[in-house]
Amino acid sequence: MQKHFHLRVRGIVRDGEHILLARVKGKKYSFLPGGHHEVGETLAQTLVRELHEELGVESVAKNYLGVVENGWPEDGEYHYEVNHIFEAEVSGLRASASPASKEDHIEFFWSRADEFERFDLRPKMIRTLIANWMKGDTRIWQESNFE
Repeated sequence: MQKHFHLRVRGIVRDGEHILLARVKGKKYSFLPGGHHEVGETLAQTLVRELHEELGVESVAKNYLGVVENGWPEDGEYHYEVNHIFEAEVSGLRASASPASKEDHIEFFWSRADEFERFDLRPKMIRTLIANWMKGDTRIWQESNFE
């Protein structure tokens, strides 16, 4: 079985009780905005670059919230990802309107924490982490779906 490793940086863009989510067009699951780290970048630089590429916005990687490890089989291959999560400050985005994507294969929309299951936010363990963070839990995340 072929294995793939992904080092990703994700951002939580918040407007009140809403969190910005992304999804690949045609798929039912969603994820936080962000993407693959490139050699030579800091994690914060990766997030700023990815948000600019995906949304065409200027942003600031704020508080580091933690790391979430995730693994899954897909089409006879195994994927393992390490997601570094930051709070992201982006001016001009509001939950009253879904921002336009600058990439043809992704779309963005806003969600409340109580809608994460309906939108199949992945990785699943991040749903509770975000909901607790929104309630004021400031502990650094270190979660994994590995035993």
